[in-house]
Amino acid sequence: GVMRETGFWVSFKGDVYDFTDFLDGHPGLKTRLLMAGGKDLEPFWEVYGDHYRGHVIPWMAQFKIGRLSPADAKQSKNFQFPNSFEDDPKRHPDLLYNTAHPFNGEPKLERLTENYYTPNHLHYVRNHLPVPEIDPNEYELEVSGPGVKTTTFTLNDLKTKFKKYEVVTALQCAGNRREDFHGKDGKNIFIGPHWVVGAISNAKWAGPRLRDVLAFCGLDVDGMALGTVNPPNIKHVQFEGTDEDETGLNYGVSIPIDKAVDALGDCILAYEMNGVELPRDHGYPVRALVPGHAGARNCKWLERIVLADETSQKPWHIAAYRGFAPDISFEKDLYLWDNSPRVKLDQAMIVQEMPVTSMICNPPPNSVLKGKVDEITVKGVAWSGGGKGIARVDVSVDGGKTFTAADLIKPIEQRRNREWGWSQFEKTIKLPEEMAAKVRNGQSVDLELVSKAVSKSYDVQPENIAPYYNARGVCINHWYRVPVKIEPNRWKFASDRKQKGQDFHNKPTTGKFNSDWS
Repeated sequence: GVMRETGFWVSFKGDVYDFTDFLDGHPGLKTRLLMAGGKDLEPFWEVYGDHYRGHVIPWMAQFKIGRLSPADAKQSKNFQFPNSFEDDPKRHPDLLYNTAHPFNGEPKLERLTENYYTPNHLHYVRNHLPVPEIDPNEYELEVSGPGVKTTTFTLNDLKTKFKKYEVVTALQCAGNRREDFHGKDGKNIFIGPHWVVGAISNAKWAGPRLRDVLAFCGLDVDGMALGTVNPPNIKHVQFEGTDEDETGLNYGVSIPIDKAVDALGDCILAYEMNGVELPRDHGYPVRALVPGHAGARNCKWLERIVLADETSQKPWHIAAYRGFAPDISFEKDLYLWDNSPRVKLDQAMIVQEMPVTSMICNPPPNSVLKGKVDEITVKGVAWSGGGKGIARVDVSVDGGKTFTAADLIKPIEQRRNREWGWSQFEKTIKLPEEMAAKVRNGQSVDLELVSKAVSKSYDVQPENIAPYYNARGVCINHWYRVPVKIEPNRWKFASDRKQKGQDFHNKPTTGKFNSDWS
């Protein structure tokens, strides 16, 4: 970069970096990077350890402008950065974590087919910030903006003034399977977490409808839902959470007003999850629930609802979850953000509804089946955003050369275009004759299990990843491939999963792990 007399400088391992151009494009927010001005990065990275993934430090080299004197280097080590995640709740060991601060964990994939409703302790957790401690007796939710009278509700108000609705929905992080984009064709992902495949879960939520709360505050929700009333200054519903970063900036996102006022939209302010009060990691005491939309829109620890003519201006909303064209990269474009002429935000819509997806959960990747098996049973989950529902899931044992339809399992009925809950699937597939003959002869056979879901609007999962590459790593739904081996000469059922180093249950189908999940 250009040598400046003044600018935004930081140090790391004795080197000095000029990050002036990078401030707006820092994926972990400008406010956080500003805290490090004139300081050493290491105390910050002690807390935010995902910076140590292999590709970040080499990328920084272009910003290097000099070295600290030995005295300054020693001085820079005197600074302490507090870890604001120390009061986070304890998590279940079957949540595999991608980042510790903030905590982001996905369940072992094979556990997702055990129950239709994912147990609360196994539901994936996506936190952007430290988990707040909220006293339910002091909890308040404020609703404001054009068209409503500013009103504050207690938790008891939400439970007693409104009818309780139950909504079954799958939630999926917009970035699920992001690890598959990483290291592909020399492209890297510079935003976390690097989910593998398990950032999806299904639960039964309960609380008042958002439209009922807005109506109570004076909004003509029926007129707006029918389109007979169109206030030009009410286009979006902004949500704000209590969770905040070290600078006091709190989480916020928004959804289109149409989704909020729609009597069939099923948006609720959830205070229950699978029949019990919300766990802390899932937004206790109240979260927004926006079924069919990306997980990020389901704001946790909800403290403010604002009707507005514009989307949320919080960085998590306007910057993080956007799908850019394949030629836009972080290294060339996004690190500059608005200062890059190539970054056109109108070509990278903010993610709301999610595309159709599926994944085989059982058997897990790299399983070894023993004995002279001539068939294999696969189980998995499938879901489409936007309430579309799943029409069919096709499964394959030969990497997608041949497919057959699986049996769908959905113990609940949901109305057309309101199929927020996932479908599970199961199928026992006979091995193709060529493979079966090898097994009979005592030869080992490698299978590649694949599932391909079809939504009720006949959207289908793409086979390959390359045409859908996007630098933020969102809406990733190409075929998930599961390698499995049949070894006919081994004892049947001897437990024999690969145990090299860390055992990755959830395996990326492309790319590789650059570092352990710890």
